[in-house]
Amino acid sequence: MKKVLFVVLSIALIALGLSACQSAPEGPQIEVSGVWGRPSPMTAGNGATYFLIENTGSEDDRLINATSNVSEVVELHDMTMDDGVMKMFHVEEGYVIPAGGSVELKPGGKHVMFIGLFEKLEVGQVVTVELEFEKSGKMTVESEIREE
Repeated sequence: MKKVLFVVLSIALIALGLSACQSAPEGPQIEVSGVWGRPSPMTAGNGATYFLIENTGSEDDRLINATSNVSEVVELHDMTMDDGVMKMFHVEEGYVIPAGGSVELKPGGKHVMFIGLFEKLEVGQVVTVELEFEKSGKMTVESEIREE
């Protein structure tokens, strides 16, 4: 009887030990933080929002789209300096978020652009933005409008 009990307990302990050794889930693991946007000037028909995207997973992912109900169009944009002139352009392919890495959307660089605002963005306002990732799917974030 003691021998049978010993074998059963040994098997249970081995199984418990093996279950504790399971690896982290495969695929991308996306986290978005620090979401904010600037207030829009009186005459501006556009706005932008910024944030940090972190991928703690084992596979790259890509931010491929963003939507919001504050403007006619929402696009992923980037900016570059060309012959001393800052130029902004639509990034149709989206932003790759590397496995174990991050991408920062910030003023003067990558950002989510609101084109054709329905109303002015004001300090204290919160804008809902839906982000769509190639592998991780859709995620809703809240962008607080504030001064930089």
